Formats: sequence, C-alpha cells, structure tokens
Amino acid sequence: MTLDWLMGIAGFLLIVSIFANRISDRFGIPGLLLFLGIGMLAGTDGVGKIQFSNARLSNYIGTVALTFILFSGGLETKWNPLSCAVPYCPRPACF
Repeated sequence: MTLDWLMGIAGFLLIVSIFANRISDRFGIPGLLLFLGIGMLAGTDGVGKIQFSNARLSNYIGTVALTFILFSGGLETKWNPLSCAVPYCPRPACF
C-alpha cells in the first residue's frame, strides 16, 4: 500500500469517527462503543481488511489512545456526585 492510500484511509476513518461522535451524542450511545465498532469493521476480520502486523507500533498507539481516554474521562468527571462517595474530599460533601 502506498502512502496515498494510507492517508486516504486514515482521513476516511477520521470523517467516519466524527459522524459517529455526532450520532452518539444524538442517541445517547457511548462514543467509545461506536469507535470500537468502527475499528473492528476496519480491521483484519472486518470489512476493511486492513492488515496490521507491527506489534511495537500497535502497543505505542494503544498506549497513546489510553492516555487520551483517561485524560478525557478526568476532564468530564462531575465532582458533586463523586464527593458523596469519597469521605475525605476537600469539598463539602453532599451540600
């Protein structure tokens, strides 16, 4: 596969992911679930048949993706419901 094809596929998957995010917001489906489905469809066993055999690169991409997922989860956490569950929270609990 040439670089042109790889960039085209990456761009297509990015556009599909953007639309999937809008669909997940509209219907209340978790976005990560849709992204997982898109990845499965694009992978070796899905419709896309994208071959990926570099274990070191896949480990690096997975680590970076997990970092973004954890960062996003930390930013979107609502502290008020959490403060009732944590007894030594610096904020007043449940008031």
